[in-house]
Amino acid sequence: MFGLLFIGALVVVGAIYYSSLTAETPIPIPTVEVIFTPTSEKRATVALPPKWTETPSPIPTETPTVWSETESADLNSSEALAKKQAIGELLGPYLQNVTTDSVTIAWRTAGASQGEIVYGGTSEYNLSVVDDMIGKQHHVILSDLHPDTHYHYRLISGDVPLTEDLTFHTAPGPEKKSLSFVVYGDTQKRPEIHDAIIDQARSLTPDLVLHVGDLVNKGRDEAQWDEFFWITKELLAYVPLFPTLGNHELQSEDYFERFFLPGNERWYSFSYGPAFFICLEIDGFTKLDDVSEQYQWLQQTLAKNTQPWLFVFFHKPPYSAEYEGQSEAYIRARLTPLFEEHGVQLVFSGHNHNYQRSHVNGITYIVTGGGGGDLSDRIKQDEHLLRYFVGFHFVLIDIEGDKLNALALTPEGAIIDRFELYLP
Repeated sequence: MFGLLFIGALVVVGAIYYSSLTAETPIPIPTVEVIFTPTSEKRATVALPPKWTETPSPIPTETPTVWSETESADLNSSEALAKKQAIGELLGPYLQNVTTDSVTIAWRTAGASQGEIVYGGTSEYNLSVVDDMIGKQHHVILSDLHPDTHYHYRLISGDVPLTEDLTFHTAPGPEKKSLSFVVYGDTQKRPEIHDAIIDQARSLTPDLVLHVGDLVNKGRDEAQWDEFFWITKELLAYVPLFPTLGNHELQSEDYFERFFLPGNERWYSFSYGPAFFICLEIDGFTKLDDVSEQYQWLQQTLAKNTQPWLFVFFHKPPYSAEYEGQSEAYIRARLTPLFEEHGVQLVFSGHNHNYQRSHVNGITYIVTGGGGGDLSDRIKQDEHLLRYFVGFHFVLIDIEGDKLNALALTPEGAIIDRFELYLP
């Protein structure tokens, strides 16, 4: 679907080609040269129409109102400006843990404050939830929502608006056969790269975003977390983010303070339309013996899946064409037999700051560590490696029924890899 939108907008030379590879056939490591598309041309080419206009909210409402310049003006009223000055910089709101009937909306303020989310089927907002805690980090849970439904919401404090009209979409049930999501990781440094990736991702209107860890370079640096949420705010106000812990976040209190995830937040699972996602906490110190809590949980979670598409994401890769230590071999030995037994189709990891695609025993393994950290070119020939790219990038997955299309893209929108998967 989306691949056609890039034709004529990208010039790719060297050893990259677009057609799918037979998964069993390794290829020589290519030398890649990519000629990037100008930003203006790229945006005009890849912008997709909003996909959420198809499902109106079933909530009984009056005739929907349109967000107007007059209504927007109250964001700059003297009362609103005074309130904003009192609470300081606003990070968010951002969406968390979207399900078929609920969503968590979080935000952070520089100063202690209270807040309220007003929401409804239109921008008239006939419902509200108040965050009663006075502090800097805030969240509310909106419940009793309808599946696969478009909602409007807005953050206010007292009667003063702090944001314009925003929207979210609840998760569809398994009857929905389409899904689009973005995967990226290892953002760490270079906010300009991260910002470009987010800008490109926004233009592709994904349903959700996965981050495979190392969101920041120093997990205990509050300023780096502020920067992460400042860069992502224009996307995460509309689309939920599901992250996993990287080695740079292992001792970070901010990670658990700012994210509101399913389960114990270290490892968790969720369904979205035709897909089931499993997030693991995998680093060089992970215990994965038979009696470990995470391993037992993984066995049970894989066994209960009924969705046709099954994806797993975590930080440290089981397969990589970079230097391999004991931890990678241990991760591979403990996890891949379970993945193969239960029919996992795709595994996403990061940690290595490049792009790699491998295929082993029916499973495609993607390393997507090009979100902004220092790039690594320590690639060696590997029997499982099908594609690699040393450069900043992210991955776009688009599912339509029994077909999965995947693109690996640079921040400028150039295609660096493309493949397809099919359900049996």
